[in-house]
Amino acid sequence: MSFFLIYNIVINCKELKDMRFVFFLLVFFNFFNIGHNKFYSINKEKALFNEFFGINQKSSARLIYKDGYLNIEGLKGNAHVSIYSIIGNQIAFFSNADLSSFKEPVSLQTETMYIARIEFSSKVLTHKFFTR
Repeated sequence: MSFFLIYNIVINCKELKDMRFVFFLLVFFNFFNIGHNKFYSINKEKALFNEFFGINQKSSARLIYKDGYLNIEGLKGNAHVSIYSIIGNQIAFFSNADLSSFKEPVSLQTETMYIARIEFSSKVLTHKFFTR
């Protein structure tokens, strides 16, 4: 419906100045229309929104792998913790783990990057970490 309205405005414009303004509006609404936007995924839209308004959603979690144990610091509550290799293979899974005192033995290769997925009931955090 809005397309036909814009189309009629474009057809009825007599001056080039009006045409440029209508073209700008057409591009603007097409590019930033969240419901029908094909250019951005939902995560990118949220990231653009958060960066524009200065909302910082980085967690203060620290993942430390030392002497065969994985420590998670800076988070509280219970969550499911999954450890994945960089190609997506699941290495370890800890169900309903208490993150305030999380220290679990995990056998990981040294000098390798892994991804930790921490699933709370209301949100999911992902962190990359390296083993040394």
